[in-house]
Amino acid sequence: MILIKNGTIIDPSCKREEKGDLLIADGKIARIAPCGEIQEEGCEVIDATGMVVAPGLVDVHVHFRDPGFTYKEDIDTGAQAALQGGFTSVVLMANTKPVVDNEETLDYVLEKGKNTPIHVYSCASISKGLQGKELVDMALLYSKGAAGFTDDGIPLLDVDILEQAFVKAASIGVPVSLHEENPALISNNGVNSDIAQKKFGIGGSPREAEIDLIARDLDIALKTGVILDVQHISTKEGVELVRKGKAAGADVHAEATPHHFTLTEDAVIAKGTLAKMNPPLREEGDRQAIIAGLQDGTIDLIATDHAPVSYTHLTLPTKLEV
Repeated sequence: MILIKNGTIIDPSCKREEKGDLLIADGKIARIAPCGEIQEEGCEVIDATGMVVAPGLVDVHVHFRDPGFTYKEDIDTGAQAALQGGFTSVVLMANTKPVVDNEETLDYVLEKGKNTPIHVYSCASISKGLQGKELVDMALLYSKGAAGFTDDGIPLLDVDILEQAFVKAASIGVPVSLHEENPALISNNGVNSDIAQKKFGIGGSPREAEIDLIARDLDIALKTGVILDVQHISTKEGVELVRKGKAAGADVHAEATPHHFTLTEDAVIAKGTLAKMNPPLREEGDRQAIIAGLQDGTIDLIATDHAPVSYTHLTLPTKLEV
């Protein structure tokens, strides 16, 4: 038996938040009680003073690079990394090689995930080969265990294809998760256009790229009734669009990453290319808006966008010259 004592015990499912002791027996929670009420005899004791005791974390946006890129990571090592961070459930993205756009690849991922110490779920892609031209067989892949559908880092630009995907996903009650950046508005990925212009004299990724696609996709979501997940939101305008979409009745959800609510574009000056990402870090006002969105429930999900790379395939980071 394991006794975790003096921790702050939280359980969002029943709105529990209290200081107390928690007893685990045979791998299951046997008792929760006020501090000091559970006898320590025969128990392994963990003093959780100043710590939070919570259910396993869920990460709905990770890349385990398997199949095809296992020199970066595979499902086994990714699961171990997740477990070390307190995550007991993860949802994998579909941009593997081959792409998770068919029954065989999906089955490979899910079966391999079953042999890990955590729950491994996987999305399938929306379009075949992530090409944005032809839909996958969504009903088949959903019946085979796909948790949702996403082309991840490749925005769907064909409105007709996107609407077809929304209609189909809505009919089977499965979420669609989208990377919301219009590439037509971006001259250089990974750096907010404001600091890119002012500090480096180059083009960047303007906030309008995110705003444009979120607004478009919310309109289609309202029309079709799809469950829409806006990935790794980065702008205050994007947060407000999601807030208004919820108020209008859209079944829309949004993710925020830890880096987007803890860092700003100033990190690019300090860390150079180590602080480049898509969508980019933006301004303090955006960071505060994301925090407010998390606090009021506009943003439902904190997701890491865990995406390991290999040292042998990594361009060494450089400090951008101001």
